[in-house]
Amino acid sequence: MRLLAMLVCTCGLLTSQEAPAINSLEPAQGAEVDATKVKELVIVFDRPMNPSQSLCGGGPSYPNVTGCTWKNPKTLVVSVALEPDRLYSLGINCPSFQNFRSANGTPLVPVQYSFSTLPTELRKPAEQKKRNQKALAEMTEVLAKHYSYRDLRIKDWSKLEKQYTPALLAAKTDRGFAAAAAEMLKGTQDLHLCLRLGEQTFATGTRAVDSLYRKDLVDRIVTTKARGNHAAAGRTEDGIGYLLIDSWSNDVDPDVIGGAITELLDTKALVVDVRPNCGGNEVLAQQVASWFVTGKQVYAKNRYRDGTRGFGPVLERTLTGYGENRHYDKPIAVLTSRYVMSSNESFVMMLQRAKDCTVVGQPTYGSSGNPKPFELGNDVTLVVPTWQDLRLDGTAIEGEGINPDVLVPCTDKELQSHDPILAKALEILREKIEKPK
Repeated sequence: MRLLAMLVCTCGLLTSQEAPAINSLEPAQGAEVDATKVKELVIVFDRPMNPSQSLCGGGPSYPNVTGCTWKNPKTLVVSVALEPDRLYSLGINCPSFQNFRSANGTPLVPVQYSFSTLPTELRKPAEQKKRNQKALAEMTEVLAKHYSYRDLRIKDWSKLEKQYTPALLAAKTDRGFAAAAAEMLKGTQDLHLCLRLGEQTFATGTRAVDSLYRKDLVDRIVTTKARGNHAAAGRTEDGIGYLLIDSWSNDVDPDVIGGAITELLDTKALVVDVRPNCGGNEVLAQQVASWFVTGKQVYAKNRYRDGTRGFGPVLERTLTGYGENRHYDKPIAVLTSRYVMSSNESFVMMLQRAKDCTVVGQPTYGSSGNPKPFELGNDVTLVVPTWQDLRLDGTAIEGEGINPDVLVPCTDKELQSHDPILAKALEILREKIEKPK
């Protein structure tokens, strides 16, 4: 888990007022700067702010902050000691700490701020420009042929490329090119589209989303026990099971989760909580979902860009139930939030094929791309979504997500005292259990 660096955190309640915004950053977002010349970061807001701050981050990418001063109610000056040849990144607010607030208490929507420092020795300008030209040409071709959501949010690619070409060609390093390309592509708002240079990732889309999951609130209702790295299970006093799965990363063990489901086979109904899960390996999700379906089920469709500006045929994605000895056949309620995305959205669609499933909570995020890497010839890799994830009716979930069967309003204030999504799910399941057959 990344170490969190925080300056002066004093928590407060979220409000419904219009959120403040950042007017300018110095150095600019994605800029390449001389570490010996930059001693301050300057953040200018669009309105007077509360004097508290939350600068978030950690590890080698977090700058050495030596102090903070409010120059005026709109301008924060952050004193820093920078090193050459580094990519720096910090959050101006983050999901856990949101103390950059306007004078009336409204928090800034978290912003991820990145810039880089130049190495002590640079390539000759002509050589670097040639690398930039080659990479730009390759990136343009890859996006045209393979990017599956090319036409979703960017309507005029020619205009966009013309606007950013000077900055891309003027980049003094490969890192600078990657940062400029990420800035160019930020209008896609695509969490699966990014650039990589070595171990560094340059995101084109960011999100600040509350999972609406609070472990302490769940613990008031059901005592759980960890089941491997990313799961926990338990049961309520009246015999309803609870299964939490918070990731589909490659260290998830489906057999361990299957063991937990086996122990819950005698429960009257089951809550499957995936609110804090933002995806991972869909094959692992299939292995768990197969406990809840019978026979072969089509749960989603997809289509790939075919290397031109068109798409190949629509394909079906299926899973097959394990059979009687490995099957949970009681009512289930799946808990969702906006944090749910990618392969975890596929998992939700899998469970919708169960005999008696109710999705409870809020719409999922709507982001799935099956991304593939493409080398640009300058040590930068462009990672590009290549498919469109489709519902059974053929419509894409990108940017829309999956709507719950039962929508549950859930605010930060409510979550200070109780979990309305879990409570609603239990209410629904208890009604089903008590309903005469």
